[in-house]
Formats: sequence, structure tokens, C-alpha cells
Amino acid sequence: MARPAGKSDMTRRLAILQQFDPAGGVPHYIRAHLEGLRPVAERIVLVSNSPVAAEDRAVAEAICDAVIERPNTGWDFAGWRDALALEDMAQWDEVILTNSSVIGPLFPLASIFAEMDTRREKEAFDFWGMVFSRQIRHHLQSYFFVFSAPVIRSDAWRSFWRGVADIDDKDEVIARYEAGITVALASGGFSYAAYMPDPPLARRIRICDWEVLGKRIHIPFDCTRVNRTVRWHDELVEQGFPYLKASLLWGKDTWRLKDFDRIRDLTAGTFDWSAIERDMQK
Repeated sequence: MARPAGKSDMTRRLAILQQFDPAGGVPHYIRAHLEGLRPVAERIVLVSNSPVAAEDRAVAEAICDAVIERPNTGWDFAGWRDALALEDMAQWDEVILTNSSVIGPLFPLASIFAEMDTRREKEAFDFWGMVFSRQIRHHLQSYFFVFSAPVIRSDAWRSFWRGVADIDDKDEVIARYEAGITVALASGGFSYAAYMPDPPLARRIRICDWEVLGKRIHIPFDCTRVNRTVRWHDELVEQGFPYLKASLLWGKDTWRLKDFDRIRDLTAGTFDWSAIERDMQK
């Protein structure tokens, strides 16, 4: 897959980015994410599950069309739900939902959208994400979704968001909503696709590490049944994947980061890491 580069189209898109920042701000990597959405989105909304300090809010408002603060309940899906409730779906050709769990876009999104538009003419899908997951059930990972007009104007869409509750248990949110939205919309007659293809079978069956009772054991496993965005982040970026999980740079998955210098080299010229490194040092 060629490394993305290119210009945006004229499709009218609404982008909603949900964030949580315990420091009460808008970190540099979120600012970069918002700026990276602008070439593909006519309207950008930042919905924050944490208070936003006045100085950071001014920065966010200079990038976005709206900034919404809400209580830290329900994780990303409740944040998206509340932001979507304020928007008229009839105005948009597509809706992008994304969150603060990823860093990027490492490559311009415009050519990725152009590629997916071309693919849609052949594959006729109605919504898409970046990567398929087979954890829990087959679904699109929820840090980046794109939904077409038929989807966002459908009964299945409205019914799903009416059912999103303020659940505090992250695993339950993943099971009910991250995996659930793909299933709910597919049950409503809509088809879906992922930007990054599944690896060929020869690459899917490989040795994966798995934590059991606090100890790591190694077993042969299907790599699509683990979190590919974390486990195989280096491969994905090499193939043009435009995001890196934030937890690889700060958080629970830092021990899985394979070669940050290599990733930085791969994205040189398309992503500015200098400001992001300030977030890494916090």
C-alpha cells in the first residue's frame, strides 16, 4: 500500500473528536489530530469529558468549530452521543467519529478518504474504520469511524445512539458499543470495510504474547484476534496506517513500543513530532 498523500474532496463531513485529559487541557497531540482532520472535515467538534482550561479552550476554538465540555461519564461513546444530538444529520454526507486514544494523523487523511471512496465504488460499503478486530466479535476498532449519509439518516443509527448509556466500566463499553455498533448497523442492512486489510494467512498465524495470571507465555495465535493497533503498530505504520496508539508512548502499552525512532523516520515530512514529544515528557 502506497504511503498516503493528496488533497481532500468536496464531500461535506462532520468530524467529532472525543477527548479526556486529566490535566484539564487540550494536549499537543490532540491539537495535531484536530488540525489533521481539517483537510477532510467541513465542521470539527471537540467534545471533552474533562474540563478545559481557558487558555487551552481558546486554542481549541481556533482550530474547531465547536468545543463541548461534559462530565466524565460513558467514555467516548457517550461523548459522541451527546455531540451528535446537537447536530443535524441531514446536513452531512459523512460523519467521522474519533477519539484521543490515538496520535496522528501520521499521514494526510485526504488521500486515505480518496482511496476509500474509490474502493467504495467497487465494494459498496456504507461505513468504514481503520482496522478490523476479532476480539469479542468481528468489528471495526472504534478510535476512527466514518459513516455515510444512508447510515447517519437511518433508523438503525438513531436506535443505536438512543441506547448508549453512561456506562463507567470500559470493558462493558467496548463489548456493548465498540463491538456493538458494527453489529447493530450490519443488522440494519449496512456493510462495512477497513482501510487496513487483514494480513495474509501466512502472517496472521504467528507467535503472540499473552498475559496469563501476570506472566507472559507464548503460544501460536491468530494475530487478528489481538489488538493489532497495539501489537503490530510498526507493521501498520510501515503500510501507511495513519495513527499510533497513545498508550504506546505513555500508558499501559509503553513496553510494547518496538522502535519509536523508526516510526518517527517513517513519518518524517508528514507529521511534526516536536510538539508531541512535550506530551511524552509530562
